[in-house]
Amino acid sequence: MGMPSQTGTKPPASLAARVEETCLNAWPALQEVHYDGWLLRLANGKTRRTNSVNIMRGGVRPLAEKIAFCEDFYLRHNLPTHFRILSTADAELEAALQARGYTSEDETSTLYMDFAEHALQPVAMSVELQESAPSSEWVSARLAITQQGPDTRTKLEKILQQLALPAVFAATRSEPGSIDAVAKGAIHDRIVCLNLVATRRTHLRQGLSQACVSAILHWAKQRGAAGACLQVVSANTPAIRLYRKLGFAQELYRYHYRTKNC
Repeated sequence: MGMPSQTGTKPPASLAARVEETCLNAWPALQEVHYDGWLLRLANGKTRRTNSVNIMRGGVRPLAEKIAFCEDFYLRHNLPTHFRILSTADAELEAALQARGYTSEDETSTLYMDFAEHALQPVAMSVELQESAPSSEWVSARLAITQQGPDTRTKLEKILQQLALPAVFAATRSEPGSIDAVAKGAIHDRIVCLNLVATRRTHLRQGLSQACVSAILHWAKQRGAAGACLQVVSANTPAIRLYRKLGFAQELYRYHYRTKNC
């Protein structure tokens, strides 16, 4: 069950659809194949978000045939088959995948903030903003903060090169020297999607991530955005608490992955 919005009302399906479209566009895959209403994404196998089947609309082909097509597709690319299942999806697909040995993994919440309903908080510290593309230092900091290696750098840079939306990359330094927190924002259809939010373990609870996110929200509003969205693991209570504090008051939907149990 999803968390209700603070207003207690169910958000319109049209808003959820716009946000889902924004999230997909804000984190592009390197390759995509459309198949009877499903979107199969590829990005060198690094993350499931860009290496999974996404259900865009209903199709006409038999369900078993479509699942088999996806399994063969990812097998040819030497990747496991992942289905990204929204909480608004048809239960028939969920049941079919479970019957074929797919296990459920990692529930994620999609949160939304309406700028008309929540005033943006002031940015409490200096935040560096880089538009369109990140600097090499920003990418290096992101990898260091998340403890990822050189192979990840190549994949991250390729994905960011595919980004076709107006984007900004935020960074903070607790003192002169290295970057201690980062975040990214990209605008589509008057909604800014935030991701890649991260802070060094040695600098947690200092307000660095909050400052990055706030700076991006102000940047987006100045460019015509009417709201903001982000996706966060549902069990990540500290992060959700922070985002609620910033004004992300609505949970529009959740999603989880179904992965073939080989």
